[in-house]
Amino acid sequence: MRKPHENHPEPAMTFGAPANLANVTVILVEPATPGNIGSAARALKTMGLSDLVVVNGPANFAIHQQTTMLGHGAGDVLKHARAVSNWEDATEGLHWLVGTTHRKRRAQFPQIVEARQAAAKIAGVSRNNRVGVVFGREEAGLTDAELRRCHDIASVPQAAEHPSLNLAQAVMLFAYEIYLASLGEVPGPRYNLATVHEVESVLTHLAESLSKVGFRPHQGDPESFLRSLRRVLSRAPLEKRDCNVLHRICQQIDYYVKDHPTL
Repeated sequence: MRKPHENHPEPAMTFGAPANLANVTVILVEPATPGNIGSAARALKTMGLSDLVVVNGPANFAIHQQTTMLGHGAGDVLKHARAVSNWEDATEGLHWLVGTTHRKRRAQFPQIVEARQAAAKIAGVSRNNRVGVVFGREEAGLTDAELRRCHDIASVPQAAEHPSLNLAQAVMLFAYEIYLASLGEVPGPRYNLATVHEVESVLTHLAESLSKVGFRPHQGDPESFLRSLRRVLSRAPLEKRDCNVLHRICQQIDYYVKDHPTL
């Protein structure tokens, strides 16, 4: 839940944009609505992509209310988006093109690969070359002629034949896969682990507090009980805050025993 004073809470997992993403251009061919352009721009911004080209899009799409509303936070991507009128201008300077499709194509086309596989290749090629990822029209996608001009064709695996993905949804999925492939292994969480001595201090405190409430270890052997506790607590590394919590529990036991001496 957002705190009352927190306008922009810190995201849980933010790692910045790998340098190769500057070489990835997303091309939208004849998108029908400004809203889809805005939503696509927001997806790109979130995933570290910034180069957007729109071929024969709606007039003045960059300042359209629907674009700016659905492209919230991606104003810089929309501001620098290039509006062009033909394929040649859209693909100028690119070294590799990946077309996207929802429909099965005839045998003369390249083998369709799934989005994750395509993203891995895009991440590799874009380290030293410029790559374009092309998305087609909302209703009909890319034409056969347009797909023939792409080096690879990619699609998103799905469970049902209908409905297909919305244009902005498809852009989001590809952008996400490209980002992850470019990032490599996602950094794991950082733990503030307790030291061995801090864990031993908790074990001793637990044993002492339990003895105050009448707990007696098996056969009266305190060391045997400590070994059992140590085995339980060693199944996962304890953080310093975990030790603090356990100490607090023991302190409450100690306070209660002190206030009830006849216990």
